[in-house]
Amino acid sequence: MICDAKSIKYVASTLLQGKPVTHGFLTRVGGVSKDSYASLNFDARDTDTTENVEKNRALFHEAFNVPAGKLVTVSQVHGKEIFAIEGGLPEKPIEADAIVTNQTGVAIGMMTADCQPVLLFDPVNRAIGAVHAGWKGSALGIVVETVLEMHRLYGTNPEELMASTGPCIGPCCYKVGWNVLDEYMARHKEADCFTEKDGLRMDINLANTIQLALFGLKKENISNDAVCTACNSDLFFSYRKDNGRTGRQLSFIMLNNGTNG
Repeated sequence: MICDAKSIKYVASTLLQGKPVTHGFLTRVGGVSKDSYASLNFDARDTDTTENVEKNRALFHEAFNVPAGKLVTVSQVHGKEIFAIEGGLPEKPIEADAIVTNQTGVAIGMMTADCQPVLLFDPVNRAIGAVHAGWKGSALGIVVETVLEMHRLYGTNPEELMASTGPCIGPCCYKVGWNVLDEYMARHKEADCFTEKDGLRMDINLANTIQLALFGLKKENISNDAVCTACNSDLFFSYRKDNGRTGRQLSFIMLNNGTNG
């Protein structure tokens, strides 16, 4: 469901609305960046200016009432490392592909442009997670590894956990090599997320949804918010659609005080 927060357009999960979290899968709409990075780009690693990215971050903080300095992201490496925020916030990005915390008032986020962001919320133990899952992360089972870490740190029970799988490239647009299937099947028993149509295609969203369900999440606790980023490049950055020169959109979740959002 596309919503507005001041100038920013974002996808809100119906599963997480009304819960004591602030969240959003942000689109590329509502920022100040130009050209290939238009307009709400959160990544200055390419040729967008740091000034633009800082202005975009300021717009985010204002739109979602996230305190300044309370957005934590990581340097994503397509692995399965998970960063847990247990004390002070990091002064520089940590190399990881997921973040978990039970601290209120701290937004944790992932930046994507075809890979899938997944937001997790444990309403019983009041803990949250944010995951970045491309084909490599999905093959490594990063979503399940994150749930395991939440169980270890916070006592999360998969049957009580809520998960929202966000916008990513769909199988309609995502052709992969056979090596991707080989790497996936080295760790998983099913290949339902792969189809042969004009070559081999992968459904990243289905891969992560199946993994979560097999690990014990209830069907009604998995929200599918996976709009295809390549088909909707007017709303989302897409690395493939934009031939590698593109920005990154932010997806985030923050635990609030109280019992509803």
